[in-house]
Amino acid sequence: MEIGQKKIFNDAFAEKGLNNVILWDVQNIKDGQLIRVKFISKSSPHRQGLWLITDKGIVIPELSDEIFPSISLWEDTAPKEVICKCYSQDGNLSLYNIWDKGNGTQSQMYTSGMIIDEKDDGILIYNCNDYGFETEFTDLVFSIEKL
Repeated sequence: MEIGQKKIFNDAFAEKGLNNVILWDVQNIKDGQLIRVKFISKSSPHRQGLWLITDKGIVIPELSDEIFPSISLWEDTAPKEVICKCYSQDGNLSLYNIWDKGNGTQSQMYTSGMIIDEKDDGILIYNCNDYGFETEFTDLVFSIEKL
């Protein structure tokens, strides 16, 4: 399996009976697809964010026309809503939750992951856990909407 082509589930949570916890999500997009990222809530004492990547890069039109290979959006510094333009040849947008306890960006830990709730209107709500099995998946909650 090639990274960035398919969702990666967290086997540690599967051992606890939760088979829907995702470490790395992959969403299908069109080349030039606009998405809206909206920060909904944060309950962790640690800085929280998300990381996005495509095979051709991402632009945040309201900031510049520069294409970045990947971007990190932090709940405490990004606007509450961010529009991103995603360029992709393979049709994939990869993302996962990130956090910082004060010693640098971390992600993809043994007990980290996201539970995704897809709404009727197609908006995806991501309920994130940075680490630890004792969780309500509320460390960071954000949404992604394809425009």
